[in-house]
Amino acid sequence: MVSGQGAAQTLLPDSFFTGRPAFSHPEQPGKPASCEFIAAQLPDSIPADSRVDMAIAGTVSLVRTDGALWYVAVCAEPGVRVLCVTYGANDLKPGDKAVLRGGYSRQDRRHVLLDPCLASPENGAGAGDQ
Repeated sequence: MVSGQGAAQTLLPDSFFTGRPAFSHPEQPGKPASCEFIAAQLPDSIPADSRVDMAIAGTVSLVRTDGALWYVAVCAEPGVRVLCVTYGANDLKPGDKAVLRGGYSRQDRRHVLLDPCLASPENGAGAGDQ
């Protein structure tokens, strides 16, 4: 979690979201991208004082807990891997279709962290499109 959460955040201009339907302002819905289309939408960086959310739909490849937090991952190599840090896995298991939504942080060229994040079963309503 980010320290100093009470501090004002810089809102990104709407132009940042052009061509990036999986991304949204904090707590706003984005259109989940599929694993094969997410790489084209990833920004190289965002300002340190900004939060942007990302939504992705894919097959769960990892579900783990440390007793307090849950870690749910989607998207397989060689593509971009996405890890969701959440308080509950909603009974998701590896192989399930899921939608992950949360605060975007790019760890490196092939790894994205969503924290905080919500993981839920995919309902089929447009999830997984570009």
